[in-house]
Amino acid sequence: MVRAWISVDKILCKTIIGVYPGELHTPQELEFGFSFEYNCKQAISTDSIENAVDYAVLAAELKTFICNSKFSLLETLTAEIAKKIMAFSPKITKAKVYCIKLNELKPRAEIEISNRE
Repeated sequence: MVRAWISVDKILCKTIIGVYPGELHTPQELEFGFSFEYNCKQAISTDSIENAVDYAVLAAELKTFICNSKFSLLETLTAEIAKKIMAFSPKITKAKVYCIKLNELKPRAEIEISNRE
């Protein structure tokens, strides 16, 4: 088995997130990024996207999900993104995600999950 970690960082989007009255109706800017581990042996040997995990498609799907979602907690949003990454392809064995609210405090949540749990 040949394992690769693919990382995509600094994707920007806006969504409704928060618990305070001022956050419930105004989209806030977020930065998120993700990485995932998968067995890339077949992708390497064929040099073909059909045998790899298409991270560009995954990033676009995640951005659409975030922009169309509403969450109270940054932790919940981050965990849901991680679940979506794991569901994207059976080849993915682990996922890591971070989300940062780009407000004055810049809170950051990070989640890591694997299919072995």
